[in-house]
Amino acid sequence: SAKCSPKKRPHIGPGDRMAALCTVAPPPNGGHHHVVQVAVGKEHGLFLTDEGTVYSWGGSAEHGKLGRVVAGTSEAAWQEPAPIVDFNKTRGEAEIIVQIACGAEHCLALSQKGTLYAWGWNKGGQLGVGLSPKLKEVRVPMVVPFADKEVRVKSCSCAPESSACVTTKGEVYIWGAISYYLFSQGQRYDAGETVAIPVKLRGVPHEESRKSSVQGSPYLPSTVALCREQIACTMRPGRLQDDLSTFRAAMKARSSHLLSITRNRDAIGRGDRGGADAFRTDAVRQLDEEFNQQMVELDRKVHELDEARVECQAQLVRIGRELTVCDQQDTALTESAADLEVKRSKLQLDLGGRSGVSRTLDIQLNDINHFKMSNKRGKMQLLAQRDEDERRNLSLMQEYSDTVSKKHQIEALATLVAALRRGELITKSDNSSDDGLKVANSKRLELTATSPQELAGKGNFAGFREVLSISDRALNDISSALREVSATAQGSDAALLEEVLEANLKMRKEINVHIQEKLERADKGGPHVLGLLQYFHELQSGDYGGLSPRGSRKNSKSVGAAASGDKGGGGIGGMFGW
Repeated sequence: SAKCSPKKRPHIGPGDRMAALCTVAPPPNGGHHHVVQVAVGKEHGLFLTDEGTVYSWGGSAEHGKLGRVVAGTSEAAWQEPAPIVDFNKTRGEAEIIVQIACGAEHCLALSQKGTLYAWGWNKGGQLGVGLSPKLKEVRVPMVVPFADKEVRVKSCSCAPESSACVTTKGEVYIWGAISYYLFSQGQRYDAGETVAIPVKLRGVPHEESRKSSVQGSPYLPSTVALCREQIACTMRPGRLQDDLSTFRAAMKARSSHLLSITRNRDAIGRGDRGGADAFRTDAVRQLDEEFNQQMVELDRKVHELDEARVECQAQLVRIGRELTVCDQQDTALTESAADLEVKRSKLQLDLGGRSGVSRTLDIQLNDINHFKMSNKRGKMQLLAQRDEDERRNLSLMQEYSDTVSKKHQIEALATLVAALRRGELITKSDNSSDDGLKVANSKRLELTATSPQELAGKGNFAGFREVLSISDRALNDISSALREVSATAQGSDAALLEEVLEANLKMRKEINVHIQEKLERADKGGPHVLGLLQYFHELQSGDYGGLSPRGSRKNSKSVGAAASGDKGGGGIGGMFGW
């Protein structure tokens, strides 16, 4: 590593034109340290080694910008780089630093665990730890607090009197002078937000990915840079699995390089440890954690959908039983009303309507009609509830299919990453897996295109039955073509992809069967409802059943017709559950 010569000053002053450089020799104990990052401020500097250790030096230790206690008051004590060891004191455990940044008189350091540290001059709130007399100068690294305790930082940057960072979720936080400027001199802060604490930058655009394997996946901020009143961010895919192909190629190249190195080592150093360690990176571990979290969430969702489907089907069975009871009650009431009508007609013929028995019969008939109307209202409510539950059941079936398909996809990705970590894909030079994924994805798109809702809006059809027929034929064609996936892909991937597609195909066929049953019931009727064909037949014959006017019931024949109409469901009224 190189640093400015300590003979005069460790920085370039206003009158300096050049600075002499000297090489810092490795430690005498044979340690092998490499400087991987360097950052400089107004009169101080930092460098970071490959071991995650931060060294600081400067023209003075003023305002605590060196981040360590300097022994002595001589310039040599400040100008000689020395490690900052106080990262452990705030967390109680060792921290490995992966990034450093310097402002004019303050510094930031990011740990491997996503914790952000700050120290130095805090006059403008550039440390993000709040403002108080005790925090005007911070001489040892201090953790930058966030309102959201789950925030993990992945990159940071400094301006002369400002700071910024990007989280693993793609959120950009700023504090210090730039926060004051970007939030309209502090007038646009929400409650509890100030210039001296990290404030999330609102309205950061998320560009849509054009190269991602998952269409529509957003690009999120990854790194940030700022200077006074300006800020800029780089963008990258929001999820690591969206860029899995590139990641896999990079891991293969890295593995090949490591294998070539291990072949040149002595017998003691040879083995599979180097190749295995190549795949134990933070990115792969994070990907595994994300897959495991998604699998737990999907398992929970599948279980909830299963319970909801069972509950919905039980509800439909209960409604079916109640509709049967309603029909039985309606039949019994209709028969009783017919008997009473016959009795009343006989009494009117025999006694001329002057009997008190006739009035009693009228009261009983009115009560029966009242009970029938109440029974029909209850039946209408049950029919409406059954239609709502059937729509909900259909929606649950679709959501269940999508969730199971997504679960299989996550399992396939997790299997692929596990194979990468074991090194099983290193020696494979063919692209059979990629070809199999492409074929499987094309079949998935074809299955999506067979949805009756999709087909109905894309062509001129004579009716929905034609749409349903075309959907069934397309599903049968795709079913016979699924063997292309197993013929293209190889190994366990082929069986997994084919299983996912078959589950999707089966669910779509079940949905079509359900729609077909609904159409048949609408046309021909069912156990509780008359169909359209019977409705038009009644219109043609002039028999309107239960909707006949009261004035037409002048004899027992019309009464019998009305009774038979009510018993069978009641023409138009029976069709719609009245």
